[in-house]
Amino acid sequence: MGLTTENVSPLQVYATRDFTGLTETTHLSNAYLTEPEKIGSIMAYAYGVQDNNVLTLLTGGIGNSITVNNREYEWDLHSQNAKLVVCVEDSPTTGAIGIKGSEFTVILEEDWFEVDDNLVTDNGTQIHIVRKETPIGFGYPIVCTLNDPDYEAFLSDDQVNEGAVFTKDYTTVSEYSHKGGGVHYATPYKLRNQLTTLRKTYNVTRNAAKAAMVIEIPDAVDGTKKTRLWTKLAEWTALAEWYREVDKSMLYSIYNKNSRGEVSTKSESGRPIYHGAGLRQQIAPANIQFYTKLTYSLLDNFLLKLSSNATKWGGDTKFVALTGKMGMREFDDAIKSHAAGNNIQVTDHGTFITGSGDSLGFTGYFKTVSFLNGLELTVKEFPPYDDTERHRTLHPETGFPLESYRFTILNFGQKEGKSNIQKVVAEGTEMAMWHVCGSTTPVGDVASSISTMRASGIDGYDVHIMTECGIRLSDPTSCGELIMAMQ
Repeated sequence: MGLTTENVSPLQVYATRDFTGLTETTHLSNAYLTEPEKIGSIMAYAYGVQDNNVLTLLTGGIGNSITVNNREYEWDLHSQNAKLVVCVEDSPTTGAIGIKGSEFTVILEEDWFEVDDNLVTDNGTQIHIVRKETPIGFGYPIVCTLNDPDYEAFLSDDQVNEGAVFTKDYTTVSEYSHKGGGVHYATPYKLRNQLTTLRKTYNVTRNAAKAAMVIEIPDAVDGTKKTRLWTKLAEWTALAEWYREVDKSMLYSIYNKNSRGEVSTKSESGRPIYHGAGLRQQIAPANIQFYTKLTYSLLDNFLLKLSSNATKWGGDTKFVALTGKMGMREFDDAIKSHAAGNNIQVTDHGTFITGSGDSLGFTGYFKTVSFLNGLELTVKEFPPYDDTERHRTLHPETGFPLESYRFTILNFGQKEGKSNIQKVVAEGTEMAMWHVCGSTTPVGDVASSISTMRASGIDGYDVHIMTECGIRLSDPTSCGELIMAMQ
């Protein structure tokens, strides 16, 4: 019933009733106590390869995690120095704007440009800033001329009125000039999230404590030597459910603190229960797009937009998309319909994510497609999107959840050795685990003496698990979602 080394590269998992060689020191709870970060990564990896816990695998399972000391954590999102600046009012200049070298006024939202800067309008026309005037209201007027030598050339009203957008190309000056163009630094955005505390309690009966699950980990230097960790089969089953819940929290959790710092979700004791923003809530709203039929062109254009945003993360052009069974079918149809005669490269069951973390690689069931401009999309079937119990809106024709057609496209690019997407854990509480013993201990025999002291009267023992964790999407603009729209 265990996994084999054929589909789990460094780990082998199997069930046993033979406890030979399974000592108290190699029990999973003790391993957590001595090496919590390493064991947490191994467990996230072991459960992640069962397909249900993909986010846990792609973050903590391969070492993409950070530790914080506070419940709230912040990070900066640095925007590009090149900037789009919008007109906030219609230009007071009317008629054939800029014709015969005439000056015209543009009223901008920000005082971003300098005299002698050359700007580009929405239709690609280049204009030159002659001077800046005193701000009026909420706008900053600049006086410009066209660079076009054609005296009959002019701009239409929509290129200088409210809503028009300008960018800077470069600065040009005359002989004996006093200064050049300014250097602008875009102020970073401050992003904030908070950790979510999750907890699970389960019972292991005396009979259920007789079977164990073993994880064998090959030595990093000598692959023939193996370290064995073990836990009771009942604990293993509960841990599988636990990791699914952690994965759901990292994906679906909604930030629940309002602008006044108040939390309405309370425990029975009246204390606040904090929920951090999950991955989907952190994705930039501008990168959420609806579709009725997935096409190669739609994917190509969408990825091109994300890759442009991802330049802040080393220009990474390799993306991972989580989708359901029907999303996989839509993806196959889109690629097949375009592939004929177009030299599209598709790699099935390729190796994805190796090294890093605890040197855990992963050979999974992925499909990777190479697009133009060096873009790559690796698609992974994501079972939670096929869960009919959670996703009850069904597609009218197929009967599958509409969620099964969703593509959550993620950028795991690296910057300064740090992944764009990271699991965030509280120091010392990434994985808290403890037992309350009754008739049986997790690693020993049934109590056989009246002098044996136990904390519970149950015929078995209780196991408690707790974590304080969250997820950080360092650049929300480099990830996106394609969502099936009801026709």
